[in-house]
Amino acid sequence: MERTVLSFPVLPGANPETPGNRFLEQPDQYAESRNRLGIKLERVYLQTTPMGNFVVAYVESERSFGETTAALVASELEIDKYFVNQIREIHGVDLTQPPPGPPPETIGEWSDPAVTQRGRGFAFCAPTLPDTRDAGRSLIKDAFSRDDMTRSRRALSQNLEVVTVSATPEGDVVAVYLEGKDPEAANAKFAASDDPFDAWFRAELAKLIPPFVDFSKPVPGVSEIFDSAAVLARR
Repeated sequence: MERTVLSFPVLPGANPETPGNRFLEQPDQYAESRNRLGIKLERVYLQTTPMGNFVVAYVESERSFGETTAALVASELEIDKYFVNQIREIHGVDLTQPPPGPPPETIGEWSDPAVTQRGRGFAFCAPTLPDTRDAGRSLIKDAFSRDDMTRSRRALSQNLEVVTVSATPEGDVVAVYLEGKDPEAANAKFAASDDPFDAWFRAELAKLIPPFVDFSKPVPGVSEIFDSAAVLARR
């Protein structure tokens, strides 16, 4: 299963909830589209920041991001054509054109093998400092492989964490997806935690991101605007 977290800026005046509303109105067409694309789960979040609004999407798919995007662009389904057009109108991103840089890279996945049910989601994004992708990749690999990671996240009632880095014209952006009993509350607890592992992780992250992003405080301004499970439940 490919897990990817993607972030897109929202153009001024655009409504990022429009595609999700259309999918809710046409659940059968949405299901056909995603079955063809191999997408098993989509959860989408709106993040309000001083730099503007961003959509952060978490996707689980049988295919890579590149393969999924190619299949979406080539699709003759009207709902897929509509979605490609909406991505252009809302985010200014033309999926029919090759991306300017490398494809999104998921640099870390942690899941709790003891948890078999899905939890609630929470996703956010942040810019990174220049030339820090290798350091970020190494940090996440180290942190996610430690027994302390599982201990920490279980204390937060969290069962999944995914980190993806994407290239943009302004530099790399990291997008993070959390899942658990109450991931927003878990994020707040992590920010305030004095657990040695959590404190170390925050300190290491601070070396990779601009000073105005402070993970010792809860990530503000995040709301869920779409969950594919809600659409499929309407069929």
